[in-house]
Amino acid sequence: MDGGRAQIIERGVLTAPHEAWDVAVRQAEVIGRLAAEPQVGAAAADAAASELGISQRQVYVLLGRWRAGEGVVSDLLPRRSSGGRGQGRLPAAVEAILREVIDARYLNRQRRSVAAVYREVVRRCRAGGMSVPARKTLARRIEALDPATAAAAREGADGARRLRSAGGDPPSIEDLLQQVQIDHTPIDLEVVDERHRLPIGRPYVTAAIDVASRCVVGLVVTLEAPSALSSGLCLAHTVCDKRPWLERLGWRRWPGR
Repeated sequence: MDGGRAQIIERGVLTAPHEAWDVAVRQAEVIGRLAAEPQVGAAAADAAASELGISQRQVYVLLGRWRAGEGVVSDLLPRRSSGGRGQGRLPAAVEAILREVIDARYLNRQRRSVAAVYREVVRRCRAGGMSVPARKTLARRIEALDPATAAAAREGADGARRLRSAGGDPPSIEDLLQQVQIDHTPIDLEVVDERHRLPIGRPYVTAAIDVASRCVVGLVVTLEAPSALSSGLCLAHTVCDKRPWLERLGWRRWPGR
């Protein structure tokens, strides 16, 4: 980095939101400088807190994460709480009420809203002298339902048909190139203007992957958001001879050479 700033190595989380990544990059510029010092006093921490718009305590938390990590931007990305994933967080009786109300009130042809279902949950919990779960908890339970099963219960067979494959279960994949899937993801770096060093944006990579071998058979990198154009370019790269492309990248170790 220019201007005497500590070098920031970028790696790690492809799925980080743009806003979270930008905040982490800015924090890394300041925290990286602090981490280079053997000791960080209160005055330095206050200055960093003022520069970043956070509290002194948060500065020390970020500093600890930076030093405990690998000194990369992704060390400062917001950490997702597991939320006790895999463990029951609600009393068994409350969980039972949630299941019963979802089955009786949500999964039927009356197609009640989440708000109406939640009112019934609140009524039953209060009647039983139990704590009332948050509405988001009910919403998460509903979101975890199988979409086709929920649609069949609420809308009938016709409503579930749109969520099922037209040909039933998909065929098994046994041979190479029997099925190729295309997906897009933002790349974990920021492209800047060559002259002014101003950020242009994060590019996207579109990759075609053979389902049987998991081999990448084609890809394209673009600053444009995923679209039919990037998918088409990826398909074109998939069917083309890769040798000229690899040779332009400096790859010479072809078999037989």
